[in-house]
Amino acid sequence: MKVALINSFDERNQQAVAWQINQVLTGELDELWLATPHEDAVQIARDLGLELHQVFDLCSQSYLADQADGEGVWFYDLKVPNQGQLVVNKDWTKSISVAGHLVADVRWFANSNRLVQAVTWQNEGGQVDRKDIYQRNGRLFAKQYFSNGQLLQSDFYVGFDQMVCQDFYFQGMRNFVIDKNQRHYDSAENYLKHVMEKQGSCDVHISTVDRCLVLAPTGTTLALPEGVLDDQGNVWPDLVMVLTNQNHAVSRVLVAEIDREKLKKAGLPLDKVELLA
Repeated sequence: MKVALINSFDERNQQAVAWQINQVLTGELDELWLATPHEDAVQIARDLGLELHQVFDLCSQSYLADQADGEGVWFYDLKVPNQGQLVVNKDWTKSISVAGHLVADVRWFANSNRLVQAVTWQNEGGQVDRKDIYQRNGRLFAKQYFSNGQLLQSDFYVGFDQMVCQDFYFQGMRNFVIDKNQRHYDSAENYLKHVMEKQGSCDVHISTVDRCLVLAPTGTTLALPEGVLDDQGNVWPDLVMVLTNQNHAVSRVLVAEIDREKLKKAGLPLDKVELLA
């Protein structure tokens, strides 16, 4: 099976990521794998024309087709503290207040009839204390916990009744993960690599030299439809590493003919380089 691995649906408008998604839409690749879960993944996939059984969320180890349907959490159905009020301000920001004091900010899903996407609760000092994130179907996506405004922990449900994994953060870095079977991982990347290994032998394709390069299993294909040079006109340093390290997980690099000439001019080895179809 041939799969496209992307970091997040939030990057879907980037040229290289859009190209990769189109490879799935046209049948060149069989599935799309998401390294980062997204609370609106189902709606985004539908808007892109993807079939839900083609999109696999690595965090929850499930296809989008496995997620339940639902009508969502309507803003005025939100549970609030005693004497709490739901407020829609003149600038269309939404909030919850108690006795005139702001206790939470509320965000709606775009293009929805006031469906709640997230509720960010504040402590008495006005700092973020907790964040409840919902899917468009009304199911809980995640709960996040903060200290002094800094994210400490994310409990992911991704629409399921039981938590699917927990992320823990230190000094702004996500450096510890517990999965649904209580197995521990010293980084989110190691957890995601474990999930990918469980899927069996797959031909993985990536199109960005970012986090996906870190996750790439042995034999990965890197396609670079948007070129091989950075903003300064130099070959991407990560691409140089891929081409000069024979033991790198990426075994094939697909580029346009003009970009192959740029790599040749830069004196880089071309044994991994092939032309984009």
